Amino acid sequence: MSCNRYPHMFTPMTIKGVTFKNRVLASPITTNRIVDHGYPTPEGIDVYETKARGGFAEVTVTESFIDHEYAWRHEHGLNVWENPMTTFHMESIMTLTEAIKAHGAVASVQLNHVGAMNHPDTIPGHKNPIGPSAFLRDDGVQVEEMTVEMMEKTAAQWAEAAWNCKALGFQMVNLHGGHGWLLNQFISPMFNHRTDEFGGSMENRARFPILVCKKIKEACGDDFLIEYRMSGSERIEGGMTLEDGIEFAQIIQDHVDLIHVTSGIYHSHVETKAFSSMFDKHGCNLDLSEAIKKHVHVPVVAVGGFNGPDQIEEALATGKCDFVAMGRQQFADPAFVNKTLMGREDEIAPCLRCSCFNPLAPDPDKRPIPELWHCAVNPWGQRELRWRNAPKPAGKRKVLVVGGGPAGMYAAITAAERGHDVTLAEKSGRLGGLLWFTGVDEHKESLRRYRDSLAVRCQRTGVNIQLNTPVTKDYIRAMQPDAVICAVGSHPFVPPIPGIEKAIHAVEVYKDMTVLGKKCVIIGGGAIGCESGYFFASHCGVEVKILEMREDICMDSGDSQRRALIPRMKKAGMTWDCNVSVKEITGSGVRYVDETGAEQFAGADCVIYACGNRSNDDVVKELEGVCPWFVTVGDAKKARIVKYATYEGFCAAMDIL
Repeated sequence: MSCNRYPHMFTPMTIKGVTFKNRVLASPITTNRIVDHGYPTPEGIDVYETKARGGFAEVTVTESFIDHEYAWRHEHGLNVWENPMTTFHMESIMTLTEAIKAHGAVASVQLNHVGAMNHPDTIPGHKNPIGPSAFLRDDGVQVEEMTVEMMEKTAAQWAEAAWNCKALGFQMVNLHGGHGWLLNQFISPMFNHRTDEFGGSMENRARFPILVCKKIKEACGDDFLIEYRMSGSERIEGGMTLEDGIEFAQIIQDHVDLIHVTSGIYHSHVETKAFSSMFDKHGCNLDLSEAIKKHVHVPVVAVGGFNGPDQIEEALATGKCDFVAMGRQQFADPAFVNKTLMGREDEIAPCLRCSCFNPLAPDPDKRPIPELWHCAVNPWGQRELRWRNAPKPAGKRKVLVVGGGPAGMYAAITAAERGHDVTLAEKSGRLGGLLWFTGVDEHKESLRRYRDSLAVRCQRTGVNIQLNTPVTKDYIRAMQPDAVICAVGSHPFVPPIPGIEKAIHAVEVYKDMTVLGKKCVIIGGGAIGCESGYFFASHCGVEVKILEMREDICMDSGDSQRRALIPRMKKAGMTWDCNVSVKEITGSGVRYVDETGAEQFAGADCVIYACGNRSNDDVVKELEGVCPWFVTVGDAKKARIVKYATYEGFCAAMDIL
């Protein structure tokens, strides 16, 4: 049992009669179809129960609002502002809390008011949003200053919503006092410019949050816990500093039961670490929680990019926090805690901190296209109920998976878990496909761990792994499988540029980075070109210039990824030219035409190309026709990202009946 290896992680704690069975909490995070008009859907209930079943000590339902007027900003929250005894949604929310508590988890819900960051379009009657002080926002929206009477009314609404939550089975509330929302706005010098008793000193600025907490305790009793989520620092010029955070925590501690330390503001979420990126260290807010814990007597919760049990144990053992909360990792592996408890840490799918809920960078010339929020490493995630109800196989089938990349491995795992006899044939001597380079690039350590976890799961589910095994039609005929899943991957596209033979593909550089020299030019400014270029610049100290034919770099990455990567590229000294046409690669650099039509030359010791990949469709066509049940998945179908490879491999295996 891994409770011996992680003693701090699995030590229970009881607060005012509420027992947390371990120190790992599932923080509030939105999911698909969680509610319908304010009421939990069957899918939403199932998602939260899955987390509770997976071992989390506390499961917090996503951000809900205290009223449907000034507080409300989206439709994902529960309707807890209306009296449950006079509405028809009482049973559905009680079913949700019952499902969470059935597995020993504490049922919590986050309550919020977005205050000055709301928009008239969201407010009934299109009134102006409210906040501690009046000001005109950068987007032209006028924010109105709250009167004392409005503050009293809002605090009473918070208490009423909290009482409704208690009546419906929740054992605690998470008050969102961070990320630039209303409670945080009163604390932050960026928002609060009042000159009355609610402005000026920290003691005065804290009066409204204290008023809210007092009214909740009056309404709900002391046994209904308050977990106060605060930004330990806003990490932005003019905002709260850590010193402010410590002072506020000392003031609020006597009115709450736990202090949950995050950072930043929502509208600059990546830049301020409200949501950490793959380039931030794990536990990126531990400096804040550690400092605050030294000055308070209530338990402190840390959040921010945790995705491994070793990280959690270290944070707890060194006294930097009392609990660790996980956000996106819940999507990646809801069974994180139980896998750790059972000594199966090497099977955990780590969160890649990619873009499960961030769309591609907006194109002002195109209409936005909605996209469901899904996890790159967990195709079950947010689809659990649907797939749990999928048809069961009628019998054991002989399944051949061709290719040992992420699509092939996930297909093999899924087929084996469903009781089939599975052989995975990989032509090389290792599993992982194109992810081999993740063992070198330190920014890809979570992706490497994901690759390795798939290999472990293949072995433990009994997949017959055959390395150094090229598959031919004769191989398939000899095996006589009932189903073939073809996951033969893709290869780099070699652009038809004169002198391209003098260049090297970006991923190949990882085999011997001495080829970089002191200066390199990368042809192609998509995700691969930008991310590999940043590693070469930051890790190897190479001067990197990118040449991109499109109007901007990193256009195929999510908004959060761009926000995280591009400033770091600039800091590392990287440069780039867009709207260019590369004419020739010479022995000393690249000749190209810039966006003005002028011919330019970029000198380089090494020229690299990263112009996308193409499916190995020749291999696919060569293997088709032997087995009637033949499905192509992942890059072999179309070269894309890990998210689609994983999902398609999973779906193909689920369809073998």
